[in-house]
Amino acid sequence: MDPRVEKQLAQVRRKAVDLGLGPALKLVRDTVVPTARRNRNDDRHLALLLSFVLRENSNCIDVGAHRGDVLRTILQHAPRGRHIAYEPLPHMAASLTTDFPTVQVRQAALSDKPGVLPFTYVRSRPAYSGLRDRVPDTEDVEQIEVAVEVLDEALPTDYLPTLIKVDVEGAEYGVFRGARKLIAASRPHLVFEFGAGARDYGTTADEMYELVDSDLGLRIFDLDGDGPYTLPKFRDTFETGRHFNFVAHP
Repeated sequence: MDPRVEKQLAQVRRKAVDLGLGPALKLVRDTVVPTARRNRNDDRHLALLLSFVLRENSNCIDVGAHRGDVLRTILQHAPRGRHIAYEPLPHMAASLTTDFPTVQVRQAALSDKPGVLPFTYVRSRPAYSGLRDRVPDTEDVEQIEVAVEVLDEALPTDYLPTLIKVDVEGAEYGVFRGARKLIAASRPHLVFEFGAGARDYGTTADEMYELVDSDLGLRIFDLDGDGPYTLPKFRDTFETGRHFNFVAHP
């Protein structure tokens, strides 16, 4: 989208929220905007996928848990599992801890190297927060620092997840690079976003495909169930943005 148009839309959105028109705008967005419609359909398909894949005692990792929408569905299908949620924003991690007392909530980001890194907290749209500043100047942004963990180093060796969901605004490749041993040992379903945000991290479709398909030995499908993806199809889908949510499994 043209940056000038995106800036104007952001200004209109903030004004509408100030006027109390947020719910109405959300309804229009979910019905009309293709990306939002795609997200809505993918959410339904993800809920269906979880109902098939998870058992009562399945373990799950929710990376980028945000408000806990996916986590809530996970708990419905796997109430006896040992679940771990990663959320770097302090206030959201605190809310998750309160709302999901049986889940181990870790206030940290994930990558392939541990440490402490700058993190862009988008106050006006928290879901767009991340390790890169990817939003227009019109958004309300605060720079904070967050702890960064590596899954292969942070979890007990006997912890084997059935499913790992990753939605971290473009940083998914680093999360998987840091979880190669865990994924090789547990062979979980990976539910992940891979869209335009990956470009801000310098990640190409070829790199993600090579990691997930070739290195980890998992087949990639979109949440409509189409697949397994070949590299040319994955590359084309990334470039066109037709799909940006995927599931990979053995």
